[in-house]
Amino acid sequence: MKTESKNWSRGRRLLMKVACCALLGASGSLLSCSQYDLDERTPEGWGASIYSWLADQGNFTNTVRLIDDLGYHEVLAKTGSKTLFVADDAAFERFYQNNTWGVKSYRDLSTSQKKLLLFGSMMNNSMQLNSLPSVEGNPPREGEAMRRFASSSPYDSVTVLQPSQMPDNRYWSRFKEAGLPMVCMTDNTEKTLVQFIEKLLTNKRITNSDYDFLFNNTTKRQAGDASINGMQVANPNIKCSNGFIHQMAEVVMPLPNMAEVIKMKSNASAFNHLLERFCAPYPDLHPDRDASMTMQYNFLYPDRQVDTVYQKRFFALKSQGGTALNKSPDNGPVTMLKFDPEWNAYFTGDAQTGNTAIQRDMAVMMVPSNAALDDYWQNGAGKILRDQYKTWDNVPDEVVSELINNNMLSSFVISVPSKFSNILNDANDPMGVDIADIDSVWLGCNGAVYLTNKVYSPTSFVSVLYPALTNESMKILYWAAQKCRYNVYLNSLNARYSLFIPDNNALLQYVDPCSYGKGKTQLFRFHWDPTKVAQPDRQADERVWASIWNYDPETGEVGDSLRKASFDEIKDRLQDILDNHIVIGDVEDGHDYYQTKGGTILRINRTDGGAFTVEGSYQVDNGTPLSISQVYDQTKDGNGKAYVLHSEPIMTTRKSVFDVLSEHEEFSMFRELLESSDLLENIHDNLYASPSNNLSPFNTYHYTVYVPTNESIKKLIDSGKLPTWESVEIAKESGNLTLATTDSLEIVSFLKYHIQDNSLVIGGGTDDDVHETALIDAKTQRFYQVQTKLEGNELTICDKATDDWVAANPTMRGSAEYNNRLARVLTSSGLYNLMAREYQYNSTVPNSATQIQTTSSAVVHLIDKPLMFKE
Repeated sequence: MKTESKNWSRGRRLLMKVACCALLGASGSLLSCSQYDLDERTPEGWGASIYSWLADQGNFTNTVRLIDDLGYHEVLAKTGSKTLFVADDAAFERFYQNNTWGVKSYRDLSTSQKKLLLFGSMMNNSMQLNSLPSVEGNPPREGEAMRRFASSSPYDSVTVLQPSQMPDNRYWSRFKEAGLPMVCMTDNTEKTLVQFIEKLLTNKRITNSDYDFLFNNTTKRQAGDASINGMQVANPNIKCSNGFIHQMAEVVMPLPNMAEVIKMKSNASAFNHLLERFCAPYPDLHPDRDASMTMQYNFLYPDRQVDTVYQKRFFALKSQGGTALNKSPDNGPVTMLKFDPEWNAYFTGDAQTGNTAIQRDMAVMMVPSNAALDDYWQNGAGKILRDQYKTWDNVPDEVVSELINNNMLSSFVISVPSKFSNILNDANDPMGVDIADIDSVWLGCNGAVYLTNKVYSPTSFVSVLYPALTNESMKILYWAAQKCRYNVYLNSLNARYSLFIPDNNALLQYVDPCSYGKGKTQLFRFHWDPTKVAQPDRQADERVWASIWNYDPETGEVGDSLRKASFDEIKDRLQDILDNHIVIGDVEDGHDYYQTKGGTILRINRTDGGAFTVEGSYQVDNGTPLSISQVYDQTKDGNGKAYVLHSEPIMTTRKSVFDVLSEHEEFSMFRELLESSDLLENIHDNLYASPSNNLSPFNTYHYTVYVPTNESIKKLIDSGKLPTWESVEIAKESGNLTLATTDSLEIVSFLKYHIQDNSLVIGGGTDDDVHETALIDAKTQRFYQVQTKLEGNELTICDKATDDWVAANPTMRGSAEYNNRLARVLTSSGLYNLMAREYQYNSTVPNSATQIQTTSSAVVHLIDKPLMFKE
């Protein structure tokens, strides 16, 4: 015993970070070891040491024995700067009557248990009670600290796992099958004390009712009440020469982390079985080095020498040090949880915030009881999983992780009952947590565990994204949704979606819009590689990769392989694919055209029996409608339907508005006016090249371009109401620059007034609204508007000239003359709903473009007469 204690003391000096100055100040009632009230006057001397005071009282014999047995007498009798949370002998007697260790008296305590009792209730700073919630700084920030590191070491008690105690997954199976125990640390980071003190509760707006809830309503908190690790402070601020003593009502025990809390609870065993899928024993990588876990363990416990010490860790986006643990012990790919519940030193925020972040907050896990999880599986939202997978063990890790992550709350501070309305689910919608649904609360050193009597199911199980989550053949699109954060958007139950899902096969046939300005069209072929390691959202991830090929769109022939796409290129194209495969609304409501999230237009071609094909503008151009291979109906409890595409994805046209105009002689006069204006550009802001002549008024939106017939424009010119570019040149040549400028502005204004915000598609629903055009009124500095009415197959436009005429002649609205003044889309011509898309690239030269900088979409209609913004 003496040898072990001596080795342990030497080891502790290596492991512990001992503070060299005391944090003093702040208000509160202070008792010195010689009974001075420091709030009233400062004593002449510092009084007795911590050890002396405890020994002199006569009713702290258990704590004194702990100090003596562990060789800590010298530190607490003479030196050091410590804070102790101690219980008297009466409290220890109650502890011996009821504890999870099964000890009945002091003599039953093992050395490890003694270490946990002493050092788990000690801090390496001298702090009075009201200073504990202060975060270090200059000046300190009061009311911020919820947790502080205890003086304990991860080596004070190291678990020896028996095979029957090991988690049941493939990472542990070889150890279980060997039938041998293993030395396995439940996280190799220091534990914290959890402190609820007045200033903290006030500052974090945690109410007395919240506090009582955390202690399962066994308390009735009053102002000034405080607790450490769930035990009430009975007599605070006993000041000694080398620190503070805070007498506790009961014995303070080190808190296990959330993962170990859950593991210990028999009524949460079903959830724990799911949770422990995501953990593995990580071996000491360098067991022969001085600072390794193995070397330190063997030094401290020479009678228990082992070859390797392991630590239990969970695959998580956020683990030790705030970084991701995204590989198995054998460097294989894993599915990650939101955070590692085994991580003692968990903190919110990023890895740069260090101890301050650890002090400020902790996490929460909502854990359904066995009964709640079974009811969810049999009768609740989990029935969709039961129908598909039959047993929980068959549900893939990617799916189970959605359930667990939805019940992992990153911040305890905003997850107490008074703030339940602020808790959001995986779609960033209110989760609807109700205090009545929480059976009990267990505190851990890194967070609180709420045992629930219902399952808070992720919306991803009932959303249109569910097929991509659960089907390996659709993983590329699901990966894209995660990387682009579209999963939050598509999981929202506050909207109705129609999601077209190109499966992995379809995504082998993506014609690259960035190649429209290059010498040869190129094809992206996306691939899914499940053997690669997952990375946190938005970080480079090799599970999806793409090869780039030359491609002949006329013959469909795939040419030479060029190179692999970069992560940024892949993410850029997949985001564009997502934008053009999402429709907000129901594509089965009877219309022919629908607008996507990206502003482009889809055409639906209905067949007998309710089936349909779908076309993007690329498919419309090429006459290749896409069949739906499978439909997933998520409308009952979810947010719409998903339609699987197997042949190719929906794609968009390479035609700009100018290209569309150039294809039809009926648009020639409008095109000629446009071509000679300054409204066309092939590079924007001298930065972003385009594959064609783009309309400069376009700005990352969707538009309607109305093109008057050649005859109506000629009539306007012949009547002298619209100048021509020839007349502008004549004015210039004659030296009449004023007239040339006036006529030039008149033509440009005429053109701009025919460009309207919002794409209106005949066959795409109804519209009766006012829309802005691209023309600004010089007097008001507001955009001129047009009034449109779209109903059935007729779209009429009331221009400002007509609106002004009606204002002067109000009785004429609805008359034959009024109707004759309205412009109408000439559907009989077939020149309507013509789709265009204009691209800007991330390069000044189209041939070197690698990403889409931005796009705008438009539909072009032939109309029977010009739109006039003035008489």
